[in-house]
Amino acid sequence: MNLSPSSADEPSVQWAIAIHGGAGGNPAKWEDRKRAARKEGLEKALSAGKAVLESGGEAMDAVEAAIRVLEDDASFNAGRGAVLTEDGKAELDASIMDGKTRACGAVAGVTRTKNPIGLARLVMSQTKHVLLAGPGADEFAEEQKVPLVKPDYFLSKFDNSYRRKNNLAADASEPHFGTVGCVALDQSGNLAAGTSTGGTAQKLPGRVGDSPIVGAGTYASNDTCAVSGTGVGEEYIRHSVAYDIAAQMRYANRSLEDAVTEVMTQRLEQGVGGLITVSRTGKIEMQHNTPGMSCGAADSTGRFDTHLKLAAEPDAGEDRENAERVIAAIIHQQASDWSDGDLDAFMKPYWRSDNLTFSSGGKVTRGFDATLASYRKRYPDKATMGMTTFSDLEFLKLGDDAMQVIGTWKLDRDKDPIGGKFTLVFKRIDHAWKIVHDHTSLLAK
Repeated sequence: MNLSPSSADEPSVQWAIAIHGGAGGNPAKWEDRKRAARKEGLEKALSAGKAVLESGGEAMDAVEAAIRVLEDDASFNAGRGAVLTEDGKAELDASIMDGKTRACGAVAGVTRTKNPIGLARLVMSQTKHVLLAGPGADEFAEEQKVPLVKPDYFLSKFDNSYRRKNNLAADASEPHFGTVGCVALDQSGNLAAGTSTGGTAQKLPGRVGDSPIVGAGTYASNDTCAVSGTGVGEEYIRHSVAYDIAAQMRYANRSLEDAVTEVMTQRLEQGVGGLITVSRTGKIEMQHNTPGMSCGAADSTGRFDTHLKLAAEPDAGEDRENAERVIAAIIHQQASDWSDGDLDAFMKPYWRSDNLTFSSGGKVTRGFDATLASYRKRYPDKATMGMTTFSDLEFLKLGDDAMQVIGTWKLDRDKDPIGGKFTLVFKRIDHAWKIVHDHTSLLAK
């Protein structure tokens, strides 16, 4: 699953930021309370990082600010919400890296530090080392006078109440998945990345995953990109995932999207985790091969969105004879996203450009933002969106990189079910099929 918010023909942005709150289970199976808590936490963290970048602040400060918010939120597996080891204790890991200098710092197995990401940054700035672990890291935290907490601080109210209400065993890992992380590009063109985690539930005491390992779970370099991972840490270490993405860009001249896709589909097995990345030009790429990944992104163009999962997008870089299959899958995924009430996911295949055209009821709307606003106005909630289906697809090739699709749409809902015909024009942009024109007509009742 992936999300590519910009295409190659779009200009570089002034600043950009992406966050994640862990990859794992399907959010459709969560309680409303849990989904709401996750969304609220993501929005707060993204806002904190955005505020730093908007005001001209540094990428390192934005990364730390966003991750601190997530560490303080008990609904994420980092800081306060950390899961416990086999012997019932919290051992936390974190790392941070400056893309300008490649300076980095990390801590592993800390037990009393309220915000491990801040301690990791102090390892970077106040010592000659990169990684401190265990009792030594705890002693360093005391020396640096960072906020310390008692161990029961990590036995979060969110976690305990969730277990009691759902009668879960003490070793259940819900509601936690993965880690938290942030990548950012500031207005000076500097990149930074950070990752923080409570590890995996019921891990062996002393187990360390990829989050504090620079090059595995975290990496940033101004000549390529910034990366933060989430998932099964051992696999990210084995494949040097974060560094590998930057290496593909640096030595093989691959695009950020291609490098991330290569790792997520070819190097890592399905169900392992996800990634957030931002390039030196501000292109954000987020992908996961798990049912869900809490994440969000913002940039200087006004973008601000959060997700509990990203819509599936088949690979559009396949041979031409597979184009119809790929585009049909995109259209059917749109129907699924619409029926789920997820308008942002539904809009993902549309061209994020002022040249996108949308025609409905004799009115032509131009531009991605205007088209999205039009949809939001006409379909303000899930009840008005209803359940949609697309059928009777017919394809017409328009050159080597374009396809016209004609079909039938139906919208089933309690009040005023409707339907009609649609015509879509897809164009292959930056290795992905994007809708550049959408014409919808309404059939007479």
